[in-house]
Amino acid sequence: KKSTASAHNADYQDHYLVGLLNYPNDAVPDELQGHTSGTYINGMGGAPFDYVPSVGFSDIEPAYNDNEMAHGEYFCLSDNGYGSSVNSADYALNIIRMKIQKPFTYRHGESTFETYTETENLNTAILHDPHGYIKWENGADIQTAYKVPDATWSDWQELRVLTGRDFDVEGLAAVNENLAIVGDELMPAIFAVNPTTGVVLSPFVRTPDIDAKGKFNGKFLSTRGDKVHCDVSVLEANADDCMAVDSETVEASEYRRHDPSGGYEGFSLLADGSIAAFVEKKSGDSSLGDEPGTRVYKVNPGDGTPANPPSFESFRGFYPLELNNGNIADVSAIPGSSNLVAVVERNGFPSGHMWPAPVQPYNVLCVVDLDDLDDDMVMQNKKCILNYHRVSDPWDVDGNGIFRYAQTQVTNEQLIVVDDYCVIAGTDTNFPWTNQFGIDSAPYLQEVTDTRFMVVCFQEPVFNLAFDLLD
Repeated sequence: KKSTASAHNADYQDHYLVGLLNYPNDAVPDELQGHTSGTYINGMGGAPFDYVPSVGFSDIEPAYNDNEMAHGEYFCLSDNGYGSSVNSADYALNIIRMKIQKPFTYRHGESTFETYTETENLNTAILHDPHGYIKWENGADIQTAYKVPDATWSDWQELRVLTGRDFDVEGLAAVNENLAIVGDELMPAIFAVNPTTGVVLSPFVRTPDIDAKGKFNGKFLSTRGDKVHCDVSVLEANADDCMAVDSETVEASEYRRHDPSGGYEGFSLLADGSIAAFVEKKSGDSSLGDEPGTRVYKVNPGDGTPANPPSFESFRGFYPLELNNGNIADVSAIPGSSNLVAVVERNGFPSGHMWPAPVQPYNVLCVVDLDDLDDDMVMQNKKCILNYHRVSDPWDVDGNGIFRYAQTQVTNEQLIVVDDYCVIAGTDTNFPWTNQFGIDSAPYLQEVTDTRFMVVCFQEPVFNLAFDLLD
């Protein structure tokens, strides 16, 4: 068994592409219309906008009706807006309940369907804090308490809508239709919300640091984008004057320094009711670089009341990334399991369309046992079963006469294991920086600019707990 953070565990399993879907960038629901956004991105994409655009999604979780999973419906968590705390203070964080279903017949009777099927937005929940739970230890408040772009935000100011300056939301674990836990990157931290209404249900809880034995040591992680480092009087005078601080400020504080884009990219509810919380990376502006893998915590979701907020139970271990990969992209529970999860990893691809490229594509789906640790607390039982750039398409569901498909996107930040056989994998578009290959035209350039999803099924029930996938 391999126990290093630079491992190679490829054992790709037979599979087939069921089909492709997209959620258009211009599909702006009524709830996000009529509010100015994009005033911090220097005109990119035609900004500023008189609406809050779709920027892709950072996580996908099952949606529920009466505590039962709703077939074909999912909660999709928006990214923080335009990519960082310094440019997303006018982006309203939201969760969309999305219908994602693709027609497919194994070409029964030679039946075929459209290459891309549009997903359907069933509900938009804007995250807001009417009870005033979100406050920082230094007394700092949320962005809308200090500054909004213009009068179009007056209603959202009253609602205390959360923005991408407050949190960079990357992880979502849905317990039911009335309770979900959100994982953030800017501290990083976790907090409870109602995914149907968007109401914040608890204060945030910071990520505890660990000692050499994996025990909580009384310190907490923090980043340059953490508002705890701002002078409240500066925020009150003009919140734009403290969108972030320098690394030295974090290093000199009581907190452990971490990268502001390194929080809870992987976040999923397990069968025992706990949450597997994966820190995205240990690189960048982080003091965690010498650790043998990315951190994984065990989180108790609580019950959605301020008296019982989510909490960190323990450190689970280090997740070893594949050779040349540097980031967790998303994590999904294996149905019925409390120790097995599916993980998508990524590197920095793509970066233009001229080859040899700066980075070769290597986005892979792996399965890991959270409980099987070596002496260094590294998860050692892992197998990578799908490469996003060599997806088999034997039924030619995209109709191009080519029997291989590539999910070409640097930020494949959505993954959900649907059943014993199938997954849905979706993208974060990084809107308006969507043309990652820098090409001028293509038959489906708009669709690959939109949030897109692929449905892939395996020939064997690889996610069934009785299937002997791992060693």
